[in-house]
Amino acid sequence: MFSKIVFSVFVVVSWATPSWAAIEYLRLGRGHVVAYEYLPGQKTALTIVLLPGVNRALTSEDPSVQALNKAGWGVLLPSLAAHPRSIQGLKENEGPYFIGDSNLRVDSFARDIEQLASYLQVSNLVAVSLSYSSSIAADLDPVLFPKIIHTVPMIEANEGNPEAAAQAALWESWFALNPFLAPFWIRSFRDQNYSLYWSQIVEGNLRASPEIYGPEPRISDIKQGYVTITRAAEDFDLRNISPSKEPQQIDYIFAGQEDPNRMRNQLEVIKNQLKTGQSLRVVVVMNSGHVLPSDQPIIYAGAIAKLASEAISVGEVKFAEVSTESQAFNPNWKGRKALENWIKRQEDSL
Repeated sequence: MFSKIVFSVFVVVSWATPSWAAIEYLRLGRGHVVAYEYLPGQKTALTIVLLPGVNRALTSEDPSVQALNKAGWGVLLPSLAAHPRSIQGLKENEGPYFIGDSNLRVDSFARDIEQLASYLQVSNLVAVSLSYSSSIAADLDPVLFPKIIHTVPMIEANEGNPEAAAQAALWESWFALNPFLAPFWIRSFRDQNYSLYWSQIVEGNLRASPEIYGPEPRISDIKQGYVTITRAAEDFDLRNISPSKEPQQIDYIFAGQEDPNRMRNQLEVIKNQLKTGQSLRVVVVMNSGHVLPSDQPIIYAGAIAKLASEAISVGEVKFAEVSTESQAFNPNWKGRKALENWIKRQEDSL
């Protein structure tokens, strides 16, 4: 029974000191809490579920969120159960559920999101992933979430730093020479690297903004939460996700100035989906990098609104490049050939 009580291999987004007062918490078990903000929309409107990035969830203070809600959309802003905001909702003597659990994977976070939606009794859901959370959106129930919009999706967890990933793979190949101890060594090696990375990030954030994690933050738990989030997606690869047996529309919002390695992987996913014959829409937001919601927040909101609300025929392919708010809300759609030409131009430039 639910009860209500009143984030290298990844890009880390800097964020301002949040307003903790607007956050609510859903308790799913001992040490297991999901923080969220929910902005109701008009009665007949879709609810946009803006899934978090690795570092944090978007908040009601983000311009893209405000633009969507002012236009009448319901907006649900969940954190992951291992994010600082959710840890903030634990009782004083309560330890986080993920401590000591090295087997937790992204499917657990997906189940949390589904339970949150059920608890709030919201319907007409559209999930919008942001980089890391493509791994979570890919595991959502297609009956509950018939529409997925992947924004600058993470395709594989190590794509942000391929040189470091190659070096780590070399070390792990040496560990694998001992088949008995290899699993332990590899697990320890990865977790030590994750811990060092996130300890530096969290301490740096605290030096820059002492209030960033709220009052009396549980720093050790916050660091371990980020380790858990990183570990949960370490084996994920969006290229290996099979199409759902249930009808599910999957669309994409890409950044015009994306990191080349990330773009290379994203292009592979699009080419794979084109081969399936599924309907597909791709919106490229120009003059933006991987941190797209911060670079072009209103254009981002417009692209989400258009993809969420507009119908598409079975097998239809649509493509648009947008650079203004009006283009985002009313894109000049082109067809499959234009998308294939864009893919070729990107591949030629990489």
